[in-house]
Amino acid sequence: MVKKALAVAGKELAILFKDRGVLAVLFLLPLVLASLFGSLSRSMMAPSEGEAAVSMPVALVNQDGGPYGRQIADTLRRIEALEVSASDSAAQASQAVADGDALAAVVIPADFSTRVDGYEPAQIQVIVDPTQAQYASIITGIMNEVVGPVVLQGELQYGIRAVMDRSGLFKDAAPELLRAAEAQSLGAIMTQLQKQQVSPWIAVKSEDLEGVEARGPFNPFSYTIPSFTAMFAFFLVGVVAQSMWVEKEQGSFRRLMAAPIHRGAIIAGKMIAYMGVVCLQVLVFFTVGNGVFDMPLGNSPLGLVLLALALALAATGLGMLVAALARSSRQADNLGTVLGFVLAAVGGCIGYPLFRVGGLIGVISRLTPHAHAIMGFMSLFDGADVVAVLPQVGILAGMGVVFFVIAMWRFKFE
Repeated sequence: MVKKALAVAGKELAILFKDRGVLAVLFLLPLVLASLFGSLSRSMMAPSEGEAAVSMPVALVNQDGGPYGRQIADTLRRIEALEVSASDSAAQASQAVADGDALAAVVIPADFSTRVDGYEPAQIQVIVDPTQAQYASIITGIMNEVVGPVVLQGELQYGIRAVMDRSGLFKDAAPELLRAAEAQSLGAIMTQLQKQQVSPWIAVKSEDLEGVEARGPFNPFSYTIPSFTAMFAFFLVGVVAQSMWVEKEQGSFRRLMAAPIHRGAIIAGKMIAYMGVVCLQVLVFFTVGNGVFDMPLGNSPLGLVLLALALALAATGLGMLVAALARSSRQADNLGTVLGFVLAAVGGCIGYPLFRVGGLIGVISRLTPHAHAIMGFMSLFDGADVVAVLPQVGILAGMGVVFFVIAMWRFKFE
């Protein structure tokens, strides 16, 4: 039976791959659309060349000759979002802001390091253009992050010095020994703090609505390629249904059933053929996405394989169901085409992932196999393991089995 099923599958694939129009729709068109939509999304997300080159101009006045002023100035210059230019005085920096040459001016006072060392209040002045209020909070927020480590270091150093003074252990020690002990204690504490930053006791993790951890900048092709993969996998529905009806109308089924071939071998052969086409679509689209558009593929090849097989089963099973419900080859083709577009739109394949929308729209979207295929692939691309996508695999496989069982119950070979 296996050999006969494979023979039927080979015959089906040979017929399919002779139709260049169908191949263009199944393989070329989705790649073109995914590339177009992905490139458009990337261009909308990315800043223009002028914006990337200019960043946010900031005038810096460092009047402090101590280590903390230099540390803040060096940190600001290393921030890519800022274009830092040195100014000689606060008045010159303020004039640069007034003339529109800078969005803000940062003035580090002359006694900044001294006051931090003495555990005294110290201020860094940030002068902003009132007409550019949207940038004021951004630059102020950056300054708070930059000053934070400096303030912490000053507080630690003052605390170490206070403890040493109160302990009396270094009462008669030479100044060089005191400075060395302070530096050693401060170095040990800062080393532990750096380790704690790498492996914190309490970590804050960003997740999307599906519970998947956010992992860096979003690649738009991580959505467009899986969405069009799911969409055009189900464009096979019309092809499968029409193929079944053409063989029925031409009498091919009657001849096959007259031969020593079981009905199960005929159906299994067609299922194997079209499931293979869907798996080939996934392989081609994801290979192009990864190689050309740097689309991540995640860390679970097994998850990708299982999800691709489940998607193939769902699409092929739906094709069989449409063949069972249709009354002619033309009706089967038309019904498959309409279902392909409607389910793609509802499932979130076109423009926006509707399955992430709350309320009734999101619920309806999640009733489609397309939504679960996209959710599964995107989760894998974000680093999820095979266990995390087993619900999507199960739902797709379950839909495919239900479609297939109903189709076999309703379909008549004669």
